[in-house]
Amino acid sequence: MTREILSASLAAVAAELDGIAKEDRHLGFAAGNFENEIQELDRDEGASDMDRRLADHIRSEKASVVRRKKTLVGLRSQLNRIGSALAMDKVAWEAERSTFETTVRILGGIERQAAVVPPMAAEPIAIEAPMADARSASKVDPRAHSLSTLFSVAGRTVLDARKGTLKPTDKKGSRYQERLETTFAAWLDVIGDEPLSFYLPVHLQDFATVMARVPANRSKFPMFDGLTLREMGEKNDALPAGERKERLAVSTIAGHLQEIRTIWSQVSAGLHGLKDFSSYNVSMPKDAKEAIVRQPLSVSSLNIWILDSVTPGKMKKPHKAWLPLVGLLTGMRMAELVYLQKTDIVKIDGNEVFDLRLPLLIKGEQVDRPTKTKTSQRIVAIHPLLHECGFIDYAKKIRAPDGFIFSRYLNAKDPADAAQKQMSNWMHDLGIHENQSQVFHSLRHNAKHWFRHHLGERIADLQLGHALDSVSKRYGYKDLEPEEVAMVMAIPCPKGVDFSPFTNLRSR
Repeated sequence: MTREILSASLAAVAAELDGIAKEDRHLGFAAGNFENEIQELDRDEGASDMDRRLADHIRSEKASVVRRKKTLVGLRSQLNRIGSALAMDKVAWEAERSTFETTVRILGGIERQAAVVPPMAAEPIAIEAPMADARSASKVDPRAHSLSTLFSVAGRTVLDARKGTLKPTDKKGSRYQERLETTFAAWLDVIGDEPLSFYLPVHLQDFATVMARVPANRSKFPMFDGLTLREMGEKNDALPAGERKERLAVSTIAGHLQEIRTIWSQVSAGLHGLKDFSSYNVSMPKDAKEAIVRQPLSVSSLNIWILDSVTPGKMKKPHKAWLPLVGLLTGMRMAELVYLQKTDIVKIDGNEVFDLRLPLLIKGEQVDRPTKTKTSQRIVAIHPLLHECGFIDYAKKIRAPDGFIFSRYLNAKDPADAAQKQMSNWMHDLGIHENQSQVFHSLRHNAKHWFRHHLGERIADLQLGHALDSVSKRYGYKDLEPEEVAMVMAIPCPKGVDFSPFTNLRSR
């Protein structure tokens, strides 16, 4: 049955219903006029047989009116439902087959009910309101989707819309977009590209189970080229124990699960009938690699590193030699250190600080500073040790282009990554590196412990750019105030760490 045939059928049914309604109004009016006469005839014991037959006839007609009115109410209600269905846009009408079938069933019910009511002659009428609604609903956003839309199509709409909001300088947003894209591709690879109505919350568990066997850094190994994620896991597991690549970590899999939930929540917004993924609890598979707990570097490792930093070979490469010291005494991330400029050293109430709220100055023009989070844009207090070891003097005298203190790393495609790799190789050479647990970023853990021990959680969070995680902490200033900068400058040196190699070098 086409849309046009259905519309014509409904118009005919509506005409018949209108005729029934007219007759029912007439009968109701007639029966109401004879109500008093019927009651008098019932009370009159001497009424003739003809009068009593007349009363019975009127009473029968009145009952017929009641029955017809009840029928009319039901038919009108069903007709309204069909009118609403007709108001659907043509695209949605054709895409949602179930609505079409429901409408046909309703029409069949109307035809069966109408068959028991004598047909009445009446002028045909058109159902103008529903058709007008249908015409007004003919404009539909091409991104609209239904239960039968493939996830690849609906998800792509969500990701493209988000991507369109990103600024070119928004590194954090771009990285998150890349993670969403990677997760989305992985889901379609593992679970498959199906209509939205296909997916169940238990598919999250299936996804996690497969991802737990997938090798980490899989793109770096040619042996996995051209394989699906499931095939990669199977091939990796088939290797001898000593040759197997490390699997994805628990934290990585948890991130994938959170990202697919985010995409699904956007896809399912306003679309009834889809399953809820948010409340489903996924059990982490035993095959997943346990998350590595990163620890601060030991005092002995710090002293080995500091001593090696001032050797002649290292000091010939100051961009390398100064990084561990500055990371330890400021708590700054590598991505913040490599973009430091000497113009970031400013005075606030007489005390020098690094002001990471300032834009970068490149060839005289201001450029947004790459930051990980909003709280990364902050004031970083400069402890007197950075003066005593000679770093601040070195930074102020730098002659590198645009005053970048660690400019050598800026020639790389990813400056922070280049610096991380160089620090990792250096730590390996010194024997103080442990895979993922004792790395350059561990210095940030050392700094957090140092500041928190002497100054408390809130000042330590402001110094390191950590988000304030409670309402209480978020009250007050969001950057270090001058008195707090002075408090940071007054704390004693990290216990047990020997800075004499730097201080002696400066004195010489």
